[in-house]
Amino acid sequence: MAMANITLSPARRAEILRGIQPRRARRLHWTVGRAVLAAVLAVLLTFSAFAAAIPALREALQNALGSFTEQSQPITGIVTEDNGIEVRPVAALSDSGMTKVYIEIQDKTGSRLDGSYDVAIEIAHPLDDGPVHLGTDSRQISYDAESNTALYEARRPDSIAAENPTATVRVFLLDPQAAPGEENIGDWSFEIDLERVAERHFAPSATINGYRLFEVRISPISLTIWVENGVTDPTQPDYNRIEYAYMPITLTMRDGTVIHVSAKEENRILSTDSPPSVDPQHEYEQYYQSEVQWMFDQPVNTDEVTAIIIDGVAVPLQ
Repeated sequence: MAMANITLSPARRAEILRGIQPRRARRLHWTVGRAVLAAVLAVLLTFSAFAAAIPALREALQNALGSFTEQSQPITGIVTEDNGIEVRPVAALSDSGMTKVYIEIQDKTGSRLDGSYDVAIEIAHPLDDGPVHLGTDSRQISYDAESNTALYEARRPDSIAAENPTATVRVFLLDPQAAPGEENIGDWSFEIDLERVAERHFAPSATINGYRLFEVRISPISLTIWVENGVTDPTQPDYNRIEYAYMPITLTMRDGTVIHVSAKEENRILSTDSPPSVDPQHEYEQYYQSEVQWMFDQPVNTDEVTAIIIDGVAVPLQ
């Protein structure tokens, strides 16, 4: 079922998921593995690990990972089954700014995954009780009619500094034609110990348009920045926050190559403001923080990055 065929609105889907209580389906033995050898061998082992997937979907998975195959985490042995549907994660890609999970869903008793029903996926972390709720986007990548198996990609932005958190993934099968409150046909859940790629973290002393840039994280797959939007009084009629999502950002590599990070809107995976924290010295003044994340088109060798330029301001890489 392609995303274009979904008949449930995003708002209705979110409302349904909020009303569903967690239910753990039957779980089989599970293990998680990742290739950690040298670059060439790692790629070969990664492709080998994906061989456990439905053969017809193996190519679709490799195409979805693209040039990030080496940075991905193959997952084998996690299987949960209920109501005639088997769910098995096959790969993940993550850093502290983003998590993607690739999941095969097979209908062993029919063809409920051919577009007749809606599939929704949520990725949750232990620290998700924070002030900003980060939702999960999911889409069907490919469907094999012969085995009644679909490959899904679930993606969510992250704001968790833990190096390798445990993620709980929940898969829901929803009937968009059912009466309100009866849409949920079944749900499955499993846990993944994420193996995030290595990152470089900076706490720069830089100011952009009069506002403080206080953290930058860069990994081979994404860039995340945090900016403090100054001290403002939101009770004033002319109050307006600065929009950081569309600032020009470039990376300068050691060989002189320049990477335009924010050139493509589709590469931006999160732009959000956290609720304010009151400055005890100023009763009516509040600090707002903006977090913006972009995913790269190709893996970036972070050791070769010599400069990060944000809206014309060079970030000190120390």
